[in-house]
Amino acid sequence: MGEAQTQRSSIVDTAVGLAYEIRPWQWYKQSVLLIGIVFSRELFNPAAWSQVILGVLAFCAIAGATYIFNDISDVEADRKHPTKRNRPIASGQVSVATAGAFAVALLVGGFVLSYALGRLFLIVVLTYIAQNVLYSLYLKDVVLVDVMLIAIGFVLRAVAGVVAIGVALSPWLVVCTFLAALLLAIGKRRNEFEASDLPGETRATLEEYTPETLDQLLGIVTSTLLISYSIYTFTGAKLAMMLTLPFAFFGVFRYHHLVHTTDSGVSPEVLLIDRQFILNLALWGLIAVIVLYGRPRAWLIGAGVV
Repeated sequence: MGEAQTQRSSIVDTAVGLAYEIRPWQWYKQSVLLIGIVFSRELFNPAAWSQVILGVLAFCAIAGATYIFNDISDVEADRKHPTKRNRPIASGQVSVATAGAFAVALLVGGFVLSYALGRLFLIVVLTYIAQNVLYSLYLKDVVLVDVMLIAIGFVLRAVAGVVAIGVALSPWLVVCTFLAALLLAIGKRRNEFEASDLPGETRATLEEYTPETLDQLLGIVTSTLLISYSIYTFTGAKLAMMLTLPFAFFGVFRYHHLVHTTDSGVSPEVLLIDRQFILNLALWGLIAVIVLYGRPRAWLIGAGVV
């Protein structure tokens, strides 16, 4: 009886560890796939939603697999990290073999969903996987390239959302998504640098970064992002999108402030619990939808209500 209980406890511990490894609290990143459905004015199209939801599920599975493979490749470095050493693979809660098998199963599921969405979506997913493999095995240790690859991963998500619903890809979607993700990545690197007594042992690129360099990069990317978004609002079909500019500026400034004033800036997830940022994001989204979609009757017709 005692042996059976021990075995059940081991299975439960492994299952909990695998659930942790796929980082469900980071699945919010797949929300980037929804940008296309909003700005293509397909927000009230049920058929488009069914496609983009399949895309989100596919990326959740693929992303979960890449998290596991990344943790397997980083296991030795994670064991030296003050917090990452508690991750299931690094701590030994989940064996490398079990984690690898689970990651393969997730990949297969992600491929099936991707194939259902069409060849072009599958190509985007394969590109995302290739980018993650290169990052995990080689390029995560190349200064500057590491943060740029993280940003490219978000661009691929945004492109996937557009491909899933079959609408035209806007260059502004690519540029603004890349710059916003790059801002988050640089901010994370800056706080990782300050959070560790021996930064180079937890992440190789931190030996080459300095707080001064990262601060300068934050300033450059912040300025470029806000200028790019401003040009989009000035030149787009809906000039009233300029009404969203104050909220865009505040959101970027708020993140910049958090990076420099709070320890929680170590991870962009801090934005999900920051009341000011959430309220600002909700107002930005509300105004954007009102500007893009105009008349309420048109919303109802698009949804098939009238």
